Amino acid sequence: MATRSDQAIVLRLSDYSETSQIVTLFTATNGLARLIAKGVRRGSRTRTAVGLDLLEHGELSYAPPRGQAGLGTLTEWVQRDAFIGLRSAPLGLYGGLYAAELVSALTEEYDSHPPLFTALLSTLRELVQMQDPAATIVRFQINLADAIGYGPNLDECVGCGRPGGQGGPVHFSSTAGGLLCRDCEMHHVEKRRVSAAMLAQPPSAGPTGQWFELLDYHFSQVAGRSFKAAEWIRALLAGRPRR
Repeated sequence: MATRSDQAIVLRLSDYSETSQIVTLFTATNGLARLIAKGVRRGSRTRTAVGLDLLEHGELSYAPPRGQAGLGTLTEWVQRDAFIGLRSAPLGLYGGLYAAELVSALTEEYDSHPPLFTALLSTLRELVQMQDPAATIVRFQINLADAIGYGPNLDECVGCGRPGGQGGPVHFSSTAGGLLCRDCEMHHVEKRRVSAAMLAQPPSAGPTGQWFELLDYHFSQVAGRSFKAAEWIRALLAGRPRR
């Protein structure tokens, strides 16, 4: 099968043998790809990649899997940006790892999402700058939700259309697809209460910690599991040390 060329971000690495690894990449034009990187754990001339590491951006050539299932093969990797600055700030690092976890869990293999790739690349670059990492993480959450078709309705009750934040306590339900007013929330089991004050401000300008919690809850419901890096982000935003 003919090889393909693309650019990608490394989302995950796992050992496959004494000399090889399975690398999960998010590519610019072909979406998620799981490939065998042969020889990357052996320091010799047969090594496929130099410095292949989590969250780095590079250009690659690869052979897709022969069928719908299985692994393709990484044939070449050229690093373009390792985002070294992420390692110097915990919130930046775990923000990047969290974004990688979300993309890996919530996108399908070889399902193209070019705008999401651009958003992920921009997020890593912004996290290196560390100007407002919490807001950067929330913006990525919103971009991801929209890109995969799970953007929740945060403007009005999905049950009756009442504007969000009006009529007393407000709840959010991931399975319902957004906000629920106090009259509609009783009909839903899966839900959590949200602050009307938080909803009065857009995520880009509102309390980023609360928005992060709400959107992470949403993604956890969609994926059916929690995300490891989210616990670190939660602790860092609250100023709690983790061991």
